[in-house]
Order: sequence, then C-alpha cells, then structure tokens
Amino acid sequence: MSSYDLSTLSPSDATAALRSYPRRYREALRPLADDESVEELARRYDDDGNCALDLVADTVRTWTVQAEALRQIDLGEQPVVHPGVVDAAERHWETSTDESLDQVLEHLEEQATALADQADRIKGSSWNRSATTAGHGPVSALDVVRAAVRTGRDNLTAAEKALDAVRR
Repeated sequence: MSSYDLSTLSPSDATAALRSYPRRYREALRPLADDESVEELARRYDDDGNCALDLVADTVRTWTVQAEALRQIDLGEQPVVHPGVVDAAERHWETSTDESLDQVLEHLEEQATALADQADRIKGSSWNRSATTAGHGPVSALDVVRAAVRTGRDNLTAAEKALDAVRR
C-alpha cells in the first residue's frame, strides 16, 4: 500500500499527473526503443510475484473502470460503482496479457488520456458529487481521480522494481 498522502491533491494536479504517466511509464519500462531484451524482461516475474507487463495492464484495466465511474458520478443520479475504483484490494482483473510491451504502453496512453479528459469534464462543485460503491460507502469524483493517480504511481513503482529485480 502507498505511504504518500494524496488528500490535498487538487483536480487539476491530478489531471496533470494522469497526463504525465504515459511518458513516465515509457521512460521507465522502454528506455531504449531498440532494446529487445526489455520485452522479455517485462514478462518475467520477480521474487514478489510481480511482472512489469502485468502491472501496466492492471493500470489500464483499473483506469478504464475509474473513467467509467467518473462518468457515472458526473452524469448519473445515485450511481453505484465498482468498489475497485478506490480500493485496490477489490480489484481482481485478469493479469496476463498476450500483447507486447509497446501495445500495452499504447493502451496505457489512450486510457490515461481518456481518464484525464473525463476528469476535465467535471467542474466546480461536481467534484463533490458521489456514488455508492457496491457493498461499501460513498465515493466522490475527487476520491476516484485521486485513486487513479495512486494506481498509476503504485503500479509504476512496482513495475520499475520488478524490472530492476529481473535484470539481475
């Protein structure tokens, strides 16, 4: 679990962070475009059971659910969203992917942009609008976007760690 506090992260700063993730992930996981070993290393699991490629795919899947939750909160009356939008323990996505690292990084860029664009549509007091998470309490639009930033950071950190571990 993360040890950093995002409780004061503003919507505009969260959106900027989301837009920065494609570059940050690419720099960390694909520093040399012609390095063929990165593809193979990204598929390896470290001693903690983490695989860089799976972590990137997890980020994409999570952001997809979070973008939909933001849309529902912004437009819906009494929306109910998946508890995984803010609680990583509630996320049970299929982890393996057959796609290449470049393909998954491309999906990450598309989803980061879609999520940031969805966040940009929310204005003023609408950030305080909320949804009920299935089986849990309320979650605001701001809670969801902060959780998306946390997901991006946590998975990037874990992917970098996994890649470093399998390089040894």
